[in-house]
Amino acid sequence: MKKTVLILCAALSLGACSLFPSPYKVPVSQGNLVTKDQLSQLQIGMSESQVTYLLGNPMLRDTFKPNEWHYMFTSIYGTPDTQKSEVDDLMLIFDNGILKEIKNN
Repeated sequence: MKKTVLILCAALSLGACSLFPSPYKVPVSQGNLVTKDQLSQLQIGMSESQVTYLLGNPMLRDTFKPNEWHYMFTSIYGTPDTQKSEVDDLMLIFDNGILKEIKNN
């Protein structure tokens, strides 16, 4: 009898974890995290190597537009019912290896 009660209590306590999902979920971040400090240091006229040193390698380099670099960052947070995501895209346009334009979406 004691064994049955013990097994029943163990099964119920382990099963309770999956029945009630936790409201606290760790945010999942992917991509290039570009901070405000890094953005403030970014300047028109920098070379490609200076930009790479400051921000790292871009997430996306288009084969058909090699002068456009995309630094993308995605953050997903919340519970499965109320899941939210944010996408930031920083596009840098170069001309002959020199930064000419910065577009921050």
